Amino acid sequence: MKALILKTFPTVATGPVGDAMASSFRSHILRLEPDCEVDTCSLADDEAVPDPLSYDLVVFTGGTFDLLSPEPHPAWVARARGVVQAVAGDGQGKTKLLGICWGHQVIHLALDGQLGVLEEGPRIGVEQLQLTPDGAQFFGKDSLRLHKFHKRQVKSPAGGFVALAPDNEILFSASHRLLSFQSHPELSSEISQGLLDGDTKGFYREKAKPNPNVVVRDIHSEHDGAYVWAKILDWVRS
Repeated sequence: MKALILKTFPTVATGPVGDAMASSFRSHILRLEPDCEVDTCSLADDEAVPDPLSYDLVVFTGGTFDLLSPEPHPAWVARARGVVQAVAGDGQGKTKLLGICWGHQVIHLALDGQLGVLEEGPRIGVEQLQLTPDGAQFFGKDSLRLHKFHKRQVKSPAGGFVALAPDNEILFSASHRLLSFQSHPELSSEISQGLLDGDTKGFYREKAKPNPNVVVRDIHSEHDGAYVWAKILDWVRS
């Protein structure tokens, strides 16, 4: 198996916590597929992207760039959208595409879905997600507990996607080759705390800047991240 992790956050801006996030993706994959060849590309740092169709799995990480910004998007975002379109358009291909948080959003934006800002404010911490019947069949349980760390969402998914959880939280393409999560199965309490500590603009914590709408749950709660990664790798092998 070959996997490509596309980092969609700038290395300099995220520092050690960004390194920990990238390492978490790699560790989960290798825990389940020890012989997997895992490559990492810093897309947000303008690194050249290898041919995505040469991989069994391509992963978009979470990121910080606002895809709703009216300002011109940087070139690397256009390249990210191109990766989505290449995988989605390769009808006979083997490549599976996984999007996490920002990656979830860019998949649907690239395929003519619509994004929006969370009306209730940013969400952080472990939340329980009820699953749809399709989601329960895919994951083998009725609900999942997963880390959240976001302030934007998919309002209208791209055509041909099935909801595995309500509110477009987990979406699965009819081709069975694109899977995306608004939540973060790769996060730990330590990484979440690092993200909070780096929140100098006050998007997620009130002490940096008053934000009475932020929805914070315990980042130290038990979660199903490892379980979800096992299901993800089962899907990649299928």
